[in-house]
Order: sequence, then C-alpha cells, then structure tokens
Amino acid sequence: MSRRLIASLLLSLPLLAVDPTILRRARTPAEVVDRLGALARQAGFPEGVLNVVVVDDVVAASLVEDPRVGKIIFTGSGTTGRKVMAAAARNLTPVVLELGGKDPAIVCRDADLDRAAKGIVWAAFLNAGQTCASVERVYVERPVAEAFLAKVLEETRTVRLAGVQGGDMGPLTLERQRRVVEEHVADAVAKGARVLVGGTKPEGPGLFYPPTVLVDVNHTMTVMRDETFGPVLPVMVVDSLDEAIRLANDSPYGLTASGWTRSEETARRLQRELAAGVVSINDHASSYVEPGAPWGGVKASGVGRIHGLLGLREMVQPKYVSLDRGRGPELWWYPYDAEFAAFLSRAVPALYSTSLPRRLAAQLGLLRFARFWRRFGPWRLLANLDKLF
Repeated sequence: MSRRLIASLLLSLPLLAVDPTILRRARTPAEVVDRLGALARQAGFPEGVLNVVVVDDVVAASLVEDPRVGKIIFTGSGTTGRKVMAAAARNLTPVVLELGGKDPAIVCRDADLDRAAKGIVWAAFLNAGQTCASVERVYVERPVAEAFLAKVLEETRTVRLAGVQGGDMGPLTLERQRRVVEEHVADAVAKGARVLVGGTKPEGPGLFYPPTVLVDVNHTMTVMRDETFGPVLPVMVVDSLDEAIRLANDSPYGLTASGWTRSEETARRLQRELAAGVVSINDHASSYVEPGAPWGGVKASGVGRIHGLLGLREMVQPKYVSLDRGRGPELWWYPYDAEFAAFLSRAVPALYSTSLPRRLAAQLGLLRFARFWRRFGPWRLLANLDKLF
C-alpha cells in the first residue's frame, strides 16, 4: 500500500478515531487536545518539547505579543490571521499563517469522470466541507459537463448524514457557520443558480446541512468568491481550459487546487499555471497528511509552510559560521588602490567564469599581485588548489 493511499485513508478518518481512549475520556475540544499532549508524553517526547495550553482569546493575544515567543504558527481565518501578524510585528516575531481557501477543481474534457466525480464529492463534503482545503468550486469543460454532473449527483446522493447508526458526513460545528452556508446558497439562488440536490437544512437536532450541488453559478455570487466552509459544491461550465484556469486563479485565495485529466501535458500546464500552494492532479488535498509534503498557500491563504523539509526549516533560525586559520591580511582589506582594482578584475573571472580556459588564465594572472602573496605563501597555495578549481 502506497504512502499516498495511506494518507488519503487517514484524512478520511475523524481525529477521535486515532485512539479509542481519546473518544472515551474526552468530552470537549480542550480535553481532546490535552489528551493528545498526554499521548505525546507516552510516546517519549522529552518534558517541555510539547506543551498544551488551552486559553481564551485574551490570553491567546498576550501569547502572540510576548517577546519570549520565537515563532508563531497559526491556522485559522484570514481575519484573525491578519490580527496575529500585526501583533507579532511589534516584536518582529516571525509567523507562519495557514488561513482560508476557496479551492478550485478543474475537470478537463479528457478526465476520468468516474474518478473525478468521486474524488471531488469526497473533497467537497469531507468534514461537512469544514476544511480549508475543501473543493469549494468546480470548473468543468462543456463537452463533458452533462456526464460529469450526472455522476456528481449520483455520488452526492449516496452521502449519508451521520446519526446514531453512523454515516458519512457530520454536522457543522457552529450555528453561525450554518447560517453562512444558508446565506451563500440563498445569494446564489437569488442570482440565478439552481439547486440540484440538497439546499435545505433538515429537520431535527444537530447543526446538519445536506450535501448540496449548485449549477448555473458565476463569479458574481458569494458562493464562488468567499469561503463557504460548508457542504456546498458549485459547478460552473466553461468553454476551454484557458477559461477554467483564469477563473480558478480569479480569487484572493490560493491554498490548494486540483486538475482532473488523463493528459500529462495538460497536467504539467495545470501544475505550472494554477496559483496555489498545493496543486494535485486526479486527487485533492490528501497531501496534507503526507509527512514529506510541504503545506501552505499563496495570496490570502497565508505565508510560510508547514510539514516536510520546508516546514522543519520554518522552525529553525539559520546561522552561518566561519573560521579562518590563514595568516596575513585578507585580499579585500585596505588599501583600495590601483593594484586592488586590477586584482579584482582578475579575481572575479578566476572564481566565477563559466569558461574553464578563461578561469585558469585568470587564476594564473593572480600570481603577479603582491597582495596575493601577502595572503598566500607557496605552501598555502598548494593546499588550497581544490578551492580554485
């Protein structure tokens, strides 16, 4: 089983399913986080490496402003992210911000429509659309639009709302978030969109909203511009790949994007031209749980990266150190005289010329300068030949 497949499976699981003891002992999000800290200690993390602190907004703000904090990595809304960045700027505390997204998927005319429909429906409704990397808008080329939509509707109708007996999609976390979803759908319908499935919150307890598919959408609608963060999938038909890429990039956000195609040439173009921190072909967002894959966005989706080598580098301050055991003055120290100017005219090509004959000729030319011999005696010269060539 490939790491990519394992990553996709892990992303499909609720956090609480990682360890049954979390589900049994934790009743609130704060308790879940505290339990994760306990698991880290059980795993052997040294004391003080990972500290879990659950605070309210007032204390959180004071943490951001504390000069003892070496780095801040924040995940959340763009509005709060800007506040974090402004507060951190008082102490020049470096930040990594992973903010919102309005992630597009492009379905090309040569796509595997079965895979595209299943993958996009999963990526749109995972966690009830409450992930920053959810598919929040789709651009499908006209020749395959009707067939693609039919498959999307068929797949969407199989997504079950979670209940006592289990299911596929849970509720929204907050009542105000469900109101945002309702407002986005209402705005789209008022401007000409059609609801093909879903679109009305169900009766009964829980903050549920059904998987919803919209068509006849355009960029005048809020649902195509602002982050919905809910189970809504607007699908827009386009006449060309050029139009699809232009519309996908017509957004203040740039976290993830996906393209669905069988063509390697088209895949390379999508990877090159889509303005996003993560671009997947024939998949969407599962790289988030791939340890070696960097994660982060461009534009209003944030700055910096987490995960992978780039994420590790975000957590350190590079330090360059040098130790010179040589004798005599450095070649670039005073005096700046006519000899120095002539020496520089030889030194630059001696070090950096791309022509080997010219580089060798310039290196030999350095031997005529007294400045050179004050720095390098014959034996030092022989010991450092490898640095010249």
